[in-house]
Amino acid sequence: MKYRNLGTTGLSVSEVGMGCNRLGEAIATNAVWDSLVRRAADLGVNLFDTSELYTEGRSEEVLGRAIGNRDDVYIATKYGSRETADGRDWSSAVMSQAIEGSLKRLRRSAIDVYQVHSPSRADLERCDWADGMARLKKQGKIRCAAVAIGSPDDGVWLIENELVDVLQVTYNIFVTDVEGHLLPLAKERGVGTLIRMPLARGVLTGKFSAADGIPTDNRAHHDGERALERLELVDTLSHVTGAYPGGITRLAMHFSLSHPGVSCIIPGARNIAQLEQNVAASDGANLPAQVRVEIDRIAASWS
Repeated sequence: MKYRNLGTTGLSVSEVGMGCNRLGEAIATNAVWDSLVRRAADLGVNLFDTSELYTEGRSEEVLGRAIGNRDDVYIATKYGSRETADGRDWSSAVMSQAIEGSLKRLRRSAIDVYQVHSPSRADLERCDWADGMARLKKQGKIRCAAVAIGSPDDGVWLIENELVDVLQVTYNIFVTDVEGHLLPLAKERGVGTLIRMPLARGVLTGKFSAADGIPTDNRAHHDGERALERLELVDTLSHVTGAYPGGITRLAMHFSLSHPGVSCIIPGARNIAQLEQNVAASDGANLPAQVRVEIDRIAASWS
């Protein structure tokens, strides 16, 4: 397993972490989920990304049982807004309440990367979440302030205003808008980046085909027509993915890992086979320049 600095946070994280949005689902027992997490740690994965919202808190509970307060692994978790008469509330008061629940479920004394879960720019400007992050840092309850963003422009604003230590962003073969300004700026300013959906919710794994569609129990199914359209686009890359050592999954991960502004990618895993395939991509290899050129050439023809 290869490791990278998470910006200037002082954390050295595995370049392939583990997205934990599926942990605790009813498709498997607690023992199975716990074993999956422990296996990941045994393989060298030391960054686990979760949320109080994932499987209604059970994802955090799995991590708490499986790794608890171990100091050789890092937890990145998120808090969500609360609905009020005035709309969504991301305030420091909400944060202070939410983190206590997360700490209890995670069985940790502190959270390494604490994230605001997918707010809008208006939400960020309206609420005093940044004051809350500073207070939690002072109290020793978090190490790094972070935001999981929906827009590259929001990320640029957060960095320029020195409001975050880490950002979580979407970046994959289909979504490259963070390459233009955000990722270079994060690299320049020492802001760590966690890359969600490097496999586009499984579309970039070769498990599905446009002809057969996507099973209803898979997250990609919720993307509807967009997922099916992306499967058709994957077919246009077949001569590239078919020739790539390790196939489409490894190529997709190397695509995201190759940008110098990326700290860690966080693909999910529902079983040990998927986990081990993800970890195998962490070999320090960069996507060859000629492969990227060919991907860009084909992508230019996509509408």
